[in-house]
Amino acid sequence: NALKRQIIEMGNYIKFKKEVNKTDGKTLPDMNLHMMFLGNPGTGKTTIARKVTNMLYDLGVIRVNKLIEVSRKDLVGEYTGQTAPKTQTVIESALGGVLFIDEAYSLKSCQSDQYGDEAISTLIKAMEDHKDELVVIFAGYTKEMQEFIHSNSGIKSRIGYTFEFADYSTQELYKIFELKINAM
Repeated sequence: NALKRQIIEMGNYIKFKKEVNKTDGKTLPDMNLHMMFLGNPGTGKTTIARKVTNMLYDLGVIRVNKLIEVSRKDLVGEYTGQTAPKTQTVIESALGGVLFIDEAYSLKSCQSDQYGDEAISTLIKAMEDHKDELVVIFAGYTKEMQEFIHSNSGIKSRIGYTFEFADYSTQELYKIFELKINAM
């Protein structure tokens, strides 16, 4: 499947870069490992985020094998002045690992969403300031995520990888059902 191939290619490039830097004394450009996971619910975005976290840890890209899963309510405050510190606390808890923001498009609920803008700005700054200590994965529905990407030009410029999660076919759903039944 295309998604699996893309993730394996990313892992292979990480290995290749490490090997070149170690053996050839050359330094390839730094990698931007922040990601966008696009697709419908139930397509495995959270599961793959966990597997990608394990892969990045095994490859020595992150120093702690942890995935911090959050959504809008974990990042956005109720009152003016609460959002930046709340978002910063979440970022600090994820340092050394991966921060997975599910339904990321909800951070920007409408054009005049100042709280969402503040959370996004805080995240963008951290993605740059802590690019060697933190990988951020934004996840959500494809259409809504396209709008989210364009809500702040800093988001798109910091995303190194975008992965599309296809819906399961009828045969795949049947096979999953079969595996679950047999596991009982």
